[in-house]
Amino acid sequence: MLATIAARLTDQLYFRCPLDPCKKVVYEYGIQLSLSTLASMCSIVVLGIFLKNPASAFIFLGVFFFLRLFSGGYHASTYARCFLLTNSVYLAVVGACYWIVHFQLYHLLPVIVAASCAVVIVLSPIRNKRHPLSEKTYRKNRKIAVVLVSVESLLFLILFFWQIFQPYVTVSTMSLTAVAVMML
Repeated sequence: MLATIAARLTDQLYFRCPLDPCKKVVYEYGIQLSLSTLASMCSIVVLGIFLKNPASAFIFLGVFFFLRLFSGGYHASTYARCFLLTNSVYLAVVGACYWIVHFQLYHLLPVIVAASCAVVIVLSPIRNKRHPLSEKTYRKNRKIAVVLVSVESLLFLILFFWQIFQPYVTVSTMSLTAVAVMML
């Protein structure tokens, strides 16, 4: 279904714009990827609203999606599996946050942040055999991933030690951990 929608949108794009016919497959792939990502993001926001915690959805999206974009990690074999996996990861993050808050395990958060940050810094970006990157893009993604995870980790730790936005620090920490786990 996603391929059909992307093909129709690409046809409309080509109908309205003078584009190189050789690049039609690239446009279709980009539209498929964009639609898949948008669907995942929307469903996570809907889940966040359903769970009466939309802030957790936006924090998860901000940490998880942007860091994964540059750090890489596990990729599902189909868009449907990616959709299900991403939503499952969000639910796992929310569940882990619930247990951390319920059992007041806040003292573990700095250790979890440090370990997750180390994994991302050491392994970023994961090389995907199906979508190889040029060496220049690889180095650029590595720099961006290291800067992102460093800034995010520093921000999480500052908020944690100042005890500001404690539930949101937990969501941020577990989202970062999800990225690290998917890299392993």
